[in-house]
Amino acid sequence: MIDLTDLKEKRYVSVICEYNPFHFGHLHQLKQLKSEFDGVVCIMSGNLVQRGSVAIADKYLRAETAIKNGADLVLELPFPWCCASAKDFARAGVHIASNIAVSHLAFGAEDGLEKLYEIREFMSRADFGEKLKSLVESSKNISYPLALKTLVGEELGEEYALASEKPNNILGLEYLSALANYEISPFAVKRDQSFKSSSIIRALTDGESILGEIPPESAKVLNRELGRDFPRDIKRLDSFFIGTLRRMSYEKPCENLYSTPYDLFKKIVSNASKVNSVDELILSCVDKIYTTARVRRAILAITFGITAERVYQMPSYTCVLGANEVGKGILKSAKKKSEIDIITKPAKALEASQQTREGFLFAKACDDVISLSAPIPMPSDRGKTPFII
Repeated sequence: MIDLTDLKEKRYVSVICEYNPFHFGHLHQLKQLKSEFDGVVCIMSGNLVQRGSVAIADKYLRAETAIKNGADLVLELPFPWCCASAKDFARAGVHIASNIAVSHLAFGAEDGLEKLYEIREFMSRADFGEKLKSLVESSKNISYPLALKTLVGEELGEEYALASEKPNNILGLEYLSALANYEISPFAVKRDQSFKSSSIIRALTDGESILGEIPPESAKVLNRELGRDFPRDIKRLDSFFIGTLRRMSYEKPCENLYSTPYDLFKKIVSNASKVNSVDELILSCVDKIYTTARVRRAILAITFGITAERVYQMPSYTCVLGANEVGKGILKSAKKKSEIDIITKPAKALEASQQTREGFLFAKACDDVISLSAPIPMPSDRGKTPFII
C-alpha cells in the first residue's frame, strides 16, 4: 500500500468506473470531485464490463473521453476482474487504487454513507454468512441479491432492504468492505436521477442517437470511430460464443470455473445447441437462482476459461489508458512505490514480472476476440496506446 506521508499537501481521489459511455452524470460527478480534490484517478473497466457484456467502445477511446472531460489519470481494471461479480470487481479496483497515491475512493450511491455503513456492519457480523447460506439452501430458488435483501429487511427494516438492492448501493457496499483493508477513505456522491443512465443511453438504436445524449467532448471522440469501432455490440459475437459453447458439450469442462457451478455449466452448454444467439441463451438459463448478469459472466468464464483461482488473486498489474499533466505527476509518484506493475505502453508488459506477462497475454487473447464486436473489425492492435495530453 502507498505511504501517503509525502503527499500531505495533495489530496487525490480514485473512481472505479466503466464510462460505458461517459455521460452527463459522469461529468457531474467529475466536476464535484475536481472541486474537492487535487486530482482524479479513474480505474476503468477494459473492453468487457461488470454486467458481463462488451463495452460500447474500445477502452482507449473511453479513456480519452474521460481525460477530455476532466479526469487526470485513467488506469485499466483488467480482464477478468472487469467482468467479475460486484464483490470481486470492487476488491480488484480497490487493490489497484491502494497502489496509487490516493487518499479517497469516490463512488455513486442512491443513499448516504450512514445507511450503507449500517447495512455493511450487519453484513460483516460473524453469523451473517451462515444465515445467508442457510436461507439460500432452504429456499432452493433464491438468488444472492434477493437473499441479501430478505435478511437486511428482517434485521434493519424495509427501507434498508430496498437500499440494499439498488445498483450503485450494491457496489458501494462492496467498496466499503474492500476499503476496510486499506487506509483509503470512502467519498460517496449522491446519484442525480435527472441524468440519463448508461443503460438507457446504450439502449438507443444507433450510434448517432447515442452521440446526441452524451457530453460534446465525449461525442467528438466517439464520432471519429462511428461505424468503424463504435458502437460495439456483443450480438456480433453470437456465432463465436454459440459455436464455442456447442463444442464444449464434447469436451471436458475446465476445472473450477469462476462463478459457474456445474449445474449452470451443463445448462448453458446444453441450451447452446438449441438457440442461435447469446440473448436467447441467456433467457433460456435465467431462473430464480441465476440472474441475467450471473449467466452472462458464466458464459464468459466457460468460453475464455476463467477460473475462480485467477479472479480471487488480486491483479498484478494495471495499464495506463490516458493521462494529462496532473495525471503524469500522480503516475510518476505511484510508480516509485507501487507493488503492482504499472504498464505505460502495451509492449512494456512483456518486460514485466512473469505473473504480469501471463495475465496480460491472457487478457489480450480475450481483447483480440472482443475487437470483432466492432461494426468494422479492425486489427486488434490498431492504435492501442494511451491518450496523453
